[in-house]
Amino acid sequence: MRLSRGMTAGVLAFMATAGLAAATPAPVPPADPIAEVIPVPQTRPAPPPAQPAPPATPTTPSTTETPTEEVSEVQAAARPAATGAPQGRPLPALADPLPRPRQGFAIVQALDKVTAETIRFAVPVGEQRRWRGLVFRARACETTAPDEPMRDSVAFLEIYSQPRAREGAVDRRQIFRGWMFASSPGLANMEHPLYDAWVIACQAEAPTES
Repeated sequence: MRLSRGMTAGVLAFMATAGLAAATPAPVPPADPIAEVIPVPQTRPAPPPAQPAPPATPTTPSTTETPTEEVSEVQAAARPAATGAPQGRPLPALADPLPRPRQGFAIVQALDKVTAETIRFAVPVGEQRRWRGLVFRARACETTAPDEPMRDSVAFLEIYSQPRAREGAVDRRQIFRGWMFASSPGLANMEHPLYDAWVIACQAEAPTES
């Protein structure tokens, strides 16, 4: 009787243990154990498409005008000009210069440096004249115009040195060519060891020989 009770208790204990084991299920491992350690990156949603910019609203120009400053004639005259030039009446137009009168004869004065003899003679324009070892040719002779401040006579001369030889003339050599001024003889002078010459006047007619 005691044996049967002991066996019964053992069977009941075994059945209880077996039932508890059957009632408690074993733990199921997760499907992705690595996901618990390394999180799975989440996919970011695509940005929405860009919306077109709204059309620009045209601005309406302001109808308010800035009042202009009213300047009297006295104030306008008192203000200096933008260019800095003095205000006043315009300058009169310049008149064309008067032409210089052309004359027909150049009056030349010559000097012999050896004998200290001086002489005056006329050289017709376009022609030539000899005096001792010099030959003079006048190309032009004119006087200053009435509107010029100083009166003067100006002649364009060509002077050649051509001494006379016993058997004929020697080839001439040009020693001066240019303008001579009666008011300034030393401005354009002739260089010669024996003679000197300069212009003293321009005349329309040849002077009378006394």
